[in-house]
Amino acid sequence: MSPSFARNTVLGFASGAAVALAGFIGNAIAARLLGPDDLGVFAYVVWSVTIASIVAGLGINVVQQRFIPNLRAEGENDRADGLVGATARLSTAAAIVGCPLLFAYLYWPGRSATEDPHSSRTVVIALALIWFICWKLADVYLFYLRGEQRFGELARISGVSALIKLTVLALGAWLFGIPGALAGYVAGNILPAVKTFRLLGIRAPVGPTLRRQVVRFALPSWATAVIGGLVFGRTEIVFLERYTGIGAVGLFAAAATVAEMAVQLPPLVLSALLPRFSEQFGLGAHDHMQRLYRTMTALMAMIIVPLCLGIAAIAPALVPFLFGVEFADAAPAVSVLLVAAAVSSLGVTTLYLLQSVGKTGLLLITNGIGLIGTLALGFLLVPRFGLMGAAWSRAIVQVSVVLIETWYVTKRLNVAPPYRTLAAITVAAAAQGAVAYLVTRELGGPVSLLVSIPAAIVVYVVGLRVLDVMSIVDPALMNRLVERLPGLMRPLVCRMLNVPTRPADDSG
Repeated sequence: MSPSFARNTVLGFASGAAVALAGFIGNAIAARLLGPDDLGVFAYVVWSVTIASIVAGLGINVVQQRFIPNLRAEGENDRADGLVGATARLSTAAAIVGCPLLFAYLYWPGRSATEDPHSSRTVVIALALIWFICWKLADVYLFYLRGEQRFGELARISGVSALIKLTVLALGAWLFGIPGALAGYVAGNILPAVKTFRLLGIRAPVGPTLRRQVVRFALPSWATAVIGGLVFGRTEIVFLERYTGIGAVGLFAAAATVAEMAVQLPPLVLSALLPRFSEQFGLGAHDHMQRLYRTMTALMAMIIVPLCLGIAAIAPALVPFLFGVEFADAAPAVSVLLVAAAVSSLGVTTLYLLQSVGKTGLLLITNGIGLIGTLALGFLLVPRFGLMGAAWSRAIVQVSVVLIETWYVTKRLNVAPPYRTLAAITVAAAAQGAVAYLVTRELGGPVSLLVSIPAAIVVYVVGLRVLDVMSIVDPALMNRLVERLPGLMRPLVCRMLNVPTRPADDSG
């Protein structure tokens, strides 16, 4: 793992984590201030804008991350500059065209979900449209920074934007309800949106060959993103609103908010991985890509699997603590979604590998299968089981899609995930989840969290040591990571995780 990649990974995580954490805290505050019904209206509008943003994306975000680092690595700086300007102008045009389409959806098909006695429907729709425009412009600049691997600037802008979003969202929800909460989303995108205008004037020749390559890559990537947004988004709320009511949408939104904090973690931690894969693919370093894929999948599992299983275990105490007692019924749905997330979130490394080698057709097929499953299970499970039917529908579909993609990578690309390491991590994570569940059940209430969380962490660390997980992940990598810790911490970490103190020799 090169120093630049490690640095970019840390900075990319910091930038994304700031935004995600601000959104999570803001949504928790909004839930307490709005209640299940108004949160349901808010969640429906957020879902609508999110899907509209994906549709108007045209696959450009992935193009920026794949082609810009690839062209820079090949020394084609003029064509990279031309691509930057062209994608910025195209994204802006797509946002302008998408705005009336979003209005039409919210005004007519979404009428029953957006009507709220406490807020003006016209104001809510207007703020949704403004947010949509700002979001699309902001995405252009933020993904441009990722493509250029300028993660330091990305972290700074994201941190400031996250603070603005959290402040405005909390104050807005308190003072103005749903419109105030939406104003927070608008405010959080203004800074990067303004910076996008400097990219619009960049003009350099792209060339017909590169243009054809980009179009061939972007179109299936776009279709995959749209379908994936419906599969991995909160599409279940449409069925819940229709068959159960807007209150159930609010409960599902709370459950999804908790689960998505874990689901969002892999893309945050691995934000530098797709540009890195693309750069290595451009250099023909296939062996390095395989080694990187296995290592990053294992490291991601060490974080995400215990996190998901641990939070699932303490959900009965955690959900009322975060959102209020009105949302206690969302706890079982949180557990189901998190157990599924422990599996599906590990598919992020597989997704980035497939995108970097241009296997967008396969992603289109798997997400298409997922969309069919989402629709079928939405009609079958939600009318009968309500909130839990929506949770199980989401869990089944997402895990199935990831398993199909993993099978393809293993059988067709001959890149197998580190199954032995994943099995050992799962055993350790299951043990800590069981301890957390027993403590929470026996003590009950928020006080149980003070005991269950530290107990779970201790059990997990002991499990990693007993199963000797560190030695089978990447001994050389673990030694390099330990070497970067403060001197006083190194012996303790080595003893806790059973990491050899003598650095391993690794030229890779």
